[in-house]
Formats: sequence, structure tokens, C-alpha cells
Amino acid sequence: LSPAWTPSPASHLGASAPPASMGASGGKEEQPPAAAGAAAPAGGAGGGAQVQLNVYSPSGGLNAIYHSGVEVLGAEYVYGGGDTSFSGVTAQRPKVPPPGSGWVFYQAVSLGASRVSREEVLRIVTEIRRDFPASSYDLLSRNCNHFSDTLSRRLCGQGIPSWVNRAAGIGASVSGVFGSSAPTQAPAKADGGAGGPAAAGLVAGSVAEDGDLKGMVRWSGVGVGNAKGAEPAQALSSGGLVTSDDGSTGELLVFLPMESPVKLQELWVESPVSSSAPSRIRLFANPPSLNVDDAAGGVAATQEFLAPAWAPSGRGTAVAVVLKVNFLKFQNLGNLAVYFGRAEGEDEEAAVSVQGFRLCGKV
Repeated sequence: LSPAWTPSPASHLGASAPPASMGASGGKEEQPPAAAGAAAPAGGAGGGAQVQLNVYSPSGGLNAIYHSGVEVLGAEYVYGGGDTSFSGVTAQRPKVPPPGSGWVFYQAVSLGASRVSREEVLRIVTEIRRDFPASSYDLLSRNCNHFSDTLSRRLCGQGIPSWVNRAAGIGASVSGVFGSSAPTQAPAKADGGAGGPAAAGLVAGSVAEDGDLKGMVRWSGVGVGNAKGAEPAQALSSGGLVTSDDGSTGELLVFLPMESPVKLQELWVESPVSSSAPSRIRLFANPPSLNVDDAAGGVAATQEFLAPAWAPSGRGTAVAVVLKVNFLKFQNLGNLAVYFGRAEGEDEEAAVSVQGFRLCGKV
């Protein structure tokens, strides 16, 4: 108790250098690079996808504890805990922690280029998701940084810098001395505790404090029909742009399977510009099977919105709309299909685009 801290010989950003300890990568302790917020020069051989570690701290600066995620192919993969056997790995928009998560972006660290193909990257992510169920989370031995280290080693052949997971190393040493976890505290379950990723809806099988159901969506099973690009589902999960395919009708059909049944209350959608904003949105609760033609009108929708009231979202030219659903029709929701299209009389081939997508409700 009350250790006699003294200034260390080395300093970093005007603060005393943190004590050395064992981190996720092992070996000699590294210190956080001085250029906070900037990625190190890209490394790695081969021409594979660039991989980087996005590091967060409670203050956005040098700290004793960090949260991290691995960014590759336009999405950032993070791990958090929860009382469920489903995977605790989810995708988020890179470098943008959800509101209320308690984390602030600190800096990006280049991990180099992946040693495998794009298809193999996605296969590895899917495989590791199965190895990291939310219920296996442990603050000292299996936290978000352990996941980042595992994914980094599989993609790039090297682990993350040891300073990122220093707190777990110190905690493990204390645990070894006492023969258990910190003697007077209950074991932590969720990454960051109250107000952390679980409260923000990042933990699989969890609902954020504001009702965000992102953590309830089984993103590995999400599908987007009639969309341009190779990975529209991944773009949707990370807040990226999803646009209807060139040379086809201006329609998108999104399938959203849930980790477990939810009660949907509203849907928030953003489009980059008003000209590409869908003028017709149809929702289908627990559809057995559905194609674009069926969703356009061949099958009755659970609820339909014509001429949604799009309004500026505050992000440049983007517009957004909040759709309040009939709560009684969307209880016990295990799967949701959302159709975005053009209203009758409009140019059917004019592209429709969405770049933000948020479900709100409760379990």
C-alpha cells in the first residue's frame, strides 16, 4: 500500500515513463510512441491489406490502461465480454468509439501488411470470432488487447506492442502473488466495466444504455442484396457507404439476423446526400425468405414508410431520418429485412445510398 513512486530516468510526453511489465507481446517492455494519434510507417512484405492497431485510453492520452481494436479492410474489430456464449467480437467504425463507451482515441500503430489474401483475412476474422465468446472475457488473461494480439499474429505474423496490454501484465503478477485475482474486488466481466463497451452496445448480445441494438446484430450473418462492392455488409457494420449496384434498379435489401430476439422501436438511417436518399423504406419482421422483387412489393411489408422526412444530419451534405416502428409488430424479432428503394413515379435506376444505420429497442 502507498508505494513510494519516484521519477524514472526516462520520460514520455512530459510524464514519468510507466513501469516495465510483461505485455501481450512478451519480451522487453516497449513504450508508447511519442507521436500520439499518428500511425507508424506501414511495414510488412507482400502487398496484402494494411493492418493497424487503434488504441484508446480514458483520457485520449498516455495512461496506465488501454483498449484496442484491429483495423483491416475498412473495419475495426474489437472484443468485449458479456453473459452469453455468442462471440464477443464485433466490428465498428475505425477510430470512433461509441458515445458513452468511456474510451477516447489515442493513436494508431501500424502492424504492417497482412500476409494473406483479402478472402483469407475475412476467413481468419470469422474463425477467431468463434474462439472469443463474450463469456470467456477476463480482464487479466483474456481482454480486448489479447484479442487484438491474437488477430495481429494471425494476419501479420507479429503481436501488438507490449505497452498496450501492460495493465494486464501488472494485474497478472499481482494475481500470482496472492494466488487469485485482486483480493478485495469482484472479477471484471465486461471490457471497461460500467460505461464501457457493454454500455455502448459493443459487446455481442448486449444493448447500449441508449437502446442501440448494434451489439445484438449477428454481423457475420448480415447480407446486403443489389449492392455495389465486394463487402457491403462489412461497410454497413462500420458506418461505411453502401450504394445500389451500377446498371441496376435503385434498390437495396438488407438482412439483419439477431444474436437473440429483440423488440425494435425505431430505425435511424443516414444517406450521404438527399438525391440518393431512399424515398421508400419497407420493413419485414422475421421473413422466412425474401428477394429484392418480393421486398419491392411482391410481399406485404410488416411496416412501410413512404416519403420519409429526411433532414440534415449535421455531417456535411448528409441527411438522416428516424423511423418510429409499430412496437407491437416487431416484438420477438429474430431477423429483420429492410428494403430501400424509389417511390412510384421516380427514376427507378437512380442509385440509393445509406452510410449510417442504427436500430434501437430493447430485449
